[in-house]
Amino acid sequence: MQKHALTLTTALCVGLAAACGSDKSTAPANITYVANLAASNEVTASGSSAGVVSTGTGTWTGVLNPTTNVLTWTMTFSGLTTNSTASHIHAQAPTSSTASVVLNFATFAGSTITLGGTSGTASGSINLATQVATPPSLTISGDSLLKAMNAGQAYVNVHTSQYGAGEIRGQIIKQ
Repeated sequence: MQKHALTLTTALCVGLAAACGSDKSTAPANITYVANLAASNEVTASGSSAGVVSTGTGTWTGVLNPTTNVLTWTMTFSGLTTNSTASHIHAQAPTSSTASVVLNFATFAGSTITLGGTSGTASGSINLATQVATPPSLTISGDSLLKAMNAGQAYVNVHTSQYGAGEIRGQIIKQ
């Protein structure tokens, strides 16, 4: 009888431990943001088409580790009408208007970019929890940038010598 009671108690304890889960916590999943850049996305400050005629395209992908608050990004672009001159993240603006540069890929310490050709790449990272504004490279805090991205109020732009206000643009969308 004691052996049966011991077996029953052991089984009950094992079952309770399994039901309560382990002491290991699961880290939150990474969050992905994507911007698909095209000339048709370019608008004026008033929201009308900027009239850019280009077959240029690009893709910007950002991955946020919510545990470390580090956003890592990559971008590729190609098919521009003339050489690229600059590329940035702009915020706070919906797809129908423009906004100021908030992160300059060419001067931000955590970024690299290939400019000067009709195609190029960029990559970098930023700790959104601790990064303070460091003009002219970053004009808002990392936290403010994250809020703009989550609200769909940030976009990536690639500028060229022919289209100084931007040849291709893509709104950053949380996936």
